[in-house]
Amino acid sequence: MQPTGGTTVLSRGQWLKLVRVLGMLGSDHAGERAAAALAAHRLVRGWGTDWAALLAPRRMSEAERRRPRGPFHDAFHDPAAAAQSRLRQMAAEVARLEAEVKRLKRLLDARHQRG
Repeated sequence: MQPTGGTTVLSRGQWLKLVRVLGMLGSDHAGERAAAALAAHRLVRGWGTDWAALLAPRRMSEAERRRPRGPFHDAFHDPAAAAQSRLRQMAAEVARLEAEVKRLKRLLDARHQRG
C-alpha cells in the first residue's frame, strides 16, 4: 500500500481481497452482510489506513494521464475459463438430449411393434 498525497493506493492483491469482501455486502442474509462489513473494516484498519484515505480521490501522475486507456478489464472474469465452462455445460446438455432422444425412439418403436 502506498500513501499518495492524503490518499491510499492498495496493491492489486489488497484491492482484490477488498473487492471480494465488499461483494458479500449484497448477500440476502443479514449475518453475512454484517460479517462482510466487519471483515472489510478490519482489512482497512489492518493495512494501517482508514476509509477516508482509501476512498479519497487520487491525483494521477502525468504518465498515467497519457497512458492509453483500453477496454475495461474485469479482474474476476477469465474469458477462456468461462468459454471452457460453457462448452462443458453444453456438452453435458447435448449428451442428456441424445439420451432422451434414444429413450423416446425406443418407446415409439415399442408402441409401433405392439400396435
